[in-house]
Amino acid sequence: MSLIALAPLLLAPHPNSFSISEIHVRGAAVELHLRCQVLSLGEVIEPFDPELDGHAEDGEIEAHAEAIADYVEQHYRFVPGARENDEARDPALAMTRIDALVVAAPVALDPMNEVSEWVDVRLQFRSAAEDFESLGVYVDLFEVTSPGHRDSAALVWNGVEEEVRQFAIGASEHVFEASEEALARAAPPFGRYLALAPAAVARAFDVALLALLFALAAGPTRRSAFVSVGLFLVAFVGGAFLAPSIDLAPRQVRFLELTVPLALAYVALDDLLHRVGRTRIVEPLVFGVAAGARSAVELAPELAREAGTTEPLAGHVVGFVATLGAGLLLVAILVTRGGQDDAREAF
Repeated sequence: MSLIALAPLLLAPHPNSFSISEIHVRGAAVELHLRCQVLSLGEVIEPFDPELDGHAEDGEIEAHAEAIADYVEQHYRFVPGARENDEARDPALAMTRIDALVVAAPVALDPMNEVSEWVDVRLQFRSAAEDFESLGVYVDLFEVTSPGHRDSAALVWNGVEEEVRQFAIGASEHVFEASEEALARAAPPFGRYLALAPAAVARAFDVALLALLFALAAGPTRRSAFVSVGLFLVAFVGGAFLAPSIDLAPRQVRFLELTVPLALAYVALDDLLHRVGRTRIVEPLVFGVAAGARSAVELAPELAREAGTTEPLAGHVVGFVATLGAGLLLVAILVTRGGQDDAREAF
């Protein structure tokens, strides 16, 4: 046996080699987010971390980014549509990456309370098949230099965390199956959120009640009710799209939660005290923006599971406004009359 072949056996294995990964599947795309130790990479990529001290010098990660991406691609493989573990092991069936990003990760304490430097590797893959319901994964990272290496992997399919699995020697391959929930989320997000709008309106009954109060408080004339409610719905749309672009503090989120109940009390008491119908301008705009922003904030955890926020948020807003507007239009027609606003109405 040559010295080259014996070299891995002569090296002392990294005693605490491990990595953390997330596998994101969305449509025909697979993206790997891998965080691994500098020392583990230094043992398999000879020019990288030559001192094997687990410390990457300035510019060292950037200089070896392609070699690191190549190594991970060869030892962390994906086979779309695989049904058996043997298929997951076959390198001929593995996906080829289309993009890569390798950067330094935050320094952290490993389980043995040793300070470790980490590298973040993100690899993107795309399958020729547009739809697949299973994914074979084979992992043999650092198997030669660190036979005890383990990778804790979480699979996220269409925003749904499906399974957490540990890859290690003797358990280096697995076939993940997509759940019905994950497959259902493959549909275009605009349509999915549009279909959920009636249920969202039912949950936000206080918003519907506030808009109804604006219609009723407008007095007997139909035009005044339409103006007040129309302004409220337009402001709702603006608030919903504005909120995601603002970094709201917890107290501001709490304020949004309280705004609609306070607005209900204000509009109801104002109408009871004055008993004079009037076209409202300022109140629908202010409270509409707050109601829309609150709706977007409540939807934020769900939007975080999507590939982007614009399309699902648009589906939610269009469906919400259409459902609420249709109901209010019917109410306004039933409880008001046509004609010009009474001269007593004030803005």
